[in-house]
Amino acid sequence: LQCPKLLWHAYNANDLIPEADARQQAVFDQGHEVGALAKRLYPDGVEVGENVTDLEETVRLTREALRTRKPLFEDAFAAHGAYCRTDILAPAPNGAWDVIEVKCTTSVKDVHLHDLAFQAWVLAQAGVAVRRCFLLHINPDFVRRGPVDPRRLFMAVELTDQVRSLTRTVADALDDQFNVIRQPQHPEVRIGPHCGDPYPCPLQDRCWGSLPKHSV
Repeated sequence: LQCPKLLWHAYNANDLIPEADARQQAVFDQGHEVGALAKRLYPDGVEVGENVTDLEETVRLTREALRTRKPLFEDAFAAHGAYCRTDILAPAPNGAWDVIEVKCTTSVKDVHLHDLAFQAWVLAQAGVAVRRCFLLHINPDFVRRGPVDPRRLFMAVELTDQVRSLTRTVADALDDQFNVIRQPQHPEVRIGPHCGDPYPCPLQDRCWGSLPKHSV
C-alpha cells in the first residue's frame, strides 16, 4: 500500500532491497519483545508453527490448532493468493474468533486498520468466522514498577466497525497489487512523503540517489 515500486521489487528484485540496518533491527527486536509480553495475557495460548518457514505447512498446522479452541499465536491463513499470520486469535462464542493485532505504538494509526482489514478478509475467505477485531497497543500512562505487568502495559481498542468497512476494499487492492507484481518493469513513482510514511522505505537510497548530498 505504501509504494507500488517497493511492492514490485519485493517480488521481482528482492536482492536490490538491503537488509535491515541496526536501527531497523532494533525496531524488529522491540516488536518481538512486546509481542512476547502480549502473549502472557493468554497463558493457555498455543504457538502455531514456531520456527516453521514453509507457508503451506503453517496453514496446515493452524487448521489443526483451531480444533483446540484455545488462543493461538502466529496462526496462518491463505486464500486467493493472500497469506497472513495474526498475532493472537482468541476463541469467541458460537465457534467464532477475535483477531488481536499487537503494536508497539501508543495509539491507533491508519496503517493498523489496513493491517487488521487484510487479516480479517483473509480469515473470512478461508472460512473462519471473525467476531471482533482489536488493536493491543502500549498504554502511554504505564509506569514500570518492578516486573512488567502486561495487564497494565497494554490497552485494547476495538476496531471491528472500521475494519469491516475497510475489508470491502481489500479484494480490489489485491487485484491492483497482483497487476503491479506481474509487470515486466517496476512502475515509476515520484519521491515524496510516502518514502518514509508509514515506514522508512529500504529503497530510498536508490530512488533519491540523483539528489545533491545536502539537498533540502
